[in-house]
Amino acid sequence: MGTQEGRYDVLVLGGGLAGLTLALQLKRARPDTSIAVAEKRVGPAPEAAFKVGESTAEPSAHYFREVLSMGGHLRKQQLRKAGLRFFFPSGDNSDITHRVEYGSQFYAPVATYQLDRGRLENELAERCRASGVDVLDGAFVNEIELGDDTHAATIVRGGPGGERSRLEGRWLVDAAGRSFLLKRKLGLEQEVGHTINAAWFRLRNGIEVDKWADDPGWLARVDVPGLRQFSTNHLMGEGYWVWMIQLASGPISIGIVADPRFHPFDTFNDFDKALAWIGEHEPQLAGVLEQRRDELEDFLKIENFAHGAKQVYSADRWVTTGEAGVFSDPLYSPGSDFISYSNTLVTDLVTRDLDGEDIAERAERHNREYLRFFEIALSYYEDQYRFYGNPQVMIPKLMWDHTTYWGYYSLLFLRDKMQDLEFMAAIEPETVRFGELMRRTQGFFREWHELSSQEWAGVAIGPYNVDFLVEIFGDLAQPFTDAELKAKIRQDLERCEGIAVAVFAKAASQLPNAQSFTDVKINPYAISLDPKRWEADGLFDPPGLTPAEARALVPGYELSFIDELGESPELKHFFTTQGVVAG
Repeated sequence: MGTQEGRYDVLVLGGGLAGLTLALQLKRARPDTSIAVAEKRVGPAPEAAFKVGESTAEPSAHYFREVLSMGGHLRKQQLRKAGLRFFFPSGDNSDITHRVEYGSQFYAPVATYQLDRGRLENELAERCRASGVDVLDGAFVNEIELGDDTHAATIVRGGPGGERSRLEGRWLVDAAGRSFLLKRKLGLEQEVGHTINAAWFRLRNGIEVDKWADDPGWLARVDVPGLRQFSTNHLMGEGYWVWMIQLASGPISIGIVADPRFHPFDTFNDFDKALAWIGEHEPQLAGVLEQRRDELEDFLKIENFAHGAKQVYSADRWVTTGEAGVFSDPLYSPGSDFISYSNTLVTDLVTRDLDGEDIAERAERHNREYLRFFEIALSYYEDQYRFYGNPQVMIPKLMWDHTTYWGYYSLLFLRDKMQDLEFMAAIEPETVRFGELMRRTQGFFREWHELSSQEWAGVAIGPYNVDFLVEIFGDLAQPFTDAELKAKIRQDLERCEGIAVAVFAKAASQLPNAQSFTDVKINPYAISLDPKRWEADGLFDPPGLTPAEARALVPGYELSFIDELGESPELKHFFTTQGVVAG
């Protein structure tokens, strides 16, 4: 561009994952749209040691593969992911075969991926340029101006004191991550009740988790030899989890994520401290790392990573997307999912506006729905780290979280309904009930942990062995008419209500003065382990479900209750056990 002024339909500040995918999506939706992407990094991104966010879930995998047509790149240049896998603590965590394991024994039929972010972003930049997007690297955003008809940004290229250029756009997009260009300018920062810290690094040549043990029974839990290496692996403990994500370029990404109430940030915020911390809590991993310190690729950290926003989209033609807007927690790899949701809503607003449509109502409703999605998603994690080392609570929670994610967020996105105002208005009652049920049930898991925190060992549980989860997951690939999709969402909400009642009945049976609720109908929106609250909260208000009715709605959910192992002989083939140890 030299010193020439440039004017575009859309000005995207930030050329990372969120900005590049949005630019490409806009070009695919409306090829005549003129777009500039200003990215401060100079030249191609390095492979391996470049950014976190390396694991995709079903919505983002669909977004990259189908919406952006990157299936060939994902298959050839990235790794297919073998689902989420969790190892819960046992003893001093020195023997992985004794840990409770939750994860699939095979690749799921709907593919997800482990991403080398540098490799992916370089491919996206090439595709953007090929489609006519001006991708400007080495472009540091110095100032932004919001106007009535046109927005502008002053960029500096060539370092401090370098060449200055003014870019103008009808639309201005903040995709610059935690620089929070628009949030800070407009006073839109919003704190959330979730204070968690993280540190991570990449290690050359990867780690083969399946070689941590030679026990034939443990190795036989997975149908594909070496499958565990290609899962997003989580080593769980009280107040923390550690991720291990293999990358296609060879290295492995390893990260510590911890609640400072249990693990202060200054105990793992540099590599030597992190290695000592891992040695204390995850000695098998530490044993590998100690021998390979010279293979360290990088070390990065972030304090208090969760954040919200008062607004993310405006009819005045400015928006935020990706981490420039909101971020919750990396446990289930939702970062790319929320980029997918946001970019799709932004594309809907931009293309309609450029085609002359009044988007005022649409912008307000998209903003409200996206922030509501974020609020509900945040409830998956808030004040939950305290029981991450408790599989008796966590495995029922994991199945609940799978149900709600596949049966609501994923389903709406994959069926292209998030931007359909008429459809979203039609399911508003279910959305409100879903949010209420989510908050109540997630709080209930915290109560249950306070009641029961035994140690269990040597158990393996696969989510795709659970009948209703297999059905819900399979439905992601099914076509639905609008009427069928509405009925499906109502059915999945009823299943969530069934899980809430089943969990209540199980946990209440462990109360000191346990009661039998065999024939009692329970209101799933009023579950609590405080008997003094039952009447006031309306626990027995109609319509409700009996525990038997609840379990009938979610066949196989009883597999999540570890202490019921052996009570149902017909279910034994779903488990590999080496005994249960009471703590």
